[in-house]
Amino acid sequence: MFQDPLHQTGKLLVVLTLVGFFLPWVRVSPGSLKGNTIEVVRNLAEGERNFGSTLIWMRGEEFREMWADPVDGFSGFQLAFGAKSGTPRAKAQQELASVALDGRDKRPLLGWLLLIPVLTLLVWAGLGLRNVPATFLILIAVGLGGLYAILRWRIATAYTDRLLAQLELGPGWWMTVYGMLGLALVCLVLGIKGRGRD
Repeated sequence: MFQDPLHQTGKLLVVLTLVGFFLPWVRVSPGSLKGNTIEVVRNLAEGERNFGSTLIWMRGEEFREMWADPVDGFSGFQLAFGAKSGTPRAKAQQELASVALDGRDKRPLLGWLLLIPVLTLLVWAGLGLRNVPATFLILIAVGLGGLYAILRWRIATAYTDRLLAQLELGPGWWMTVYGMLGLALVCLVLGIKGRGRD
């Protein structure tokens, strides 16, 4: 059955978000300390970042580091589930997440990360069913948008700490967060239009 471009875009974003959740989010890069120190000094000299570079687009340095070693690191799935096992690897994941997500405790947002695949799959269901209530789509949009904003804000405020800890963000992180943002917009538009699928 034919679906309009908005539904097709939504399904593509669902796949992008879910795939990104299982790809590397964060990795340790011991060789990056010198370059990161220079970047910290430059970042402090420039002062506060604007709204766009904090919550919308990535920095140029983050785009370059994403491709430095795209297959290495811990995925969102590993960060969400590995922290419960208590193994040395899980403890390392906790520490990585604490620095990368600016956590003050040992489990920063880790439980909340499970909302990403849950909300994403709810979007898939909403896109595939007829007569989905507009309220459902708007609530999903609010949930995805809120989670996106929290994650991006945490990463932005932890930027200097992350550089000094030699942590880099992988492609999975960016696929996930931008997929969430796109899905929030798709659900919001569909909710405002008052229909899930005709």
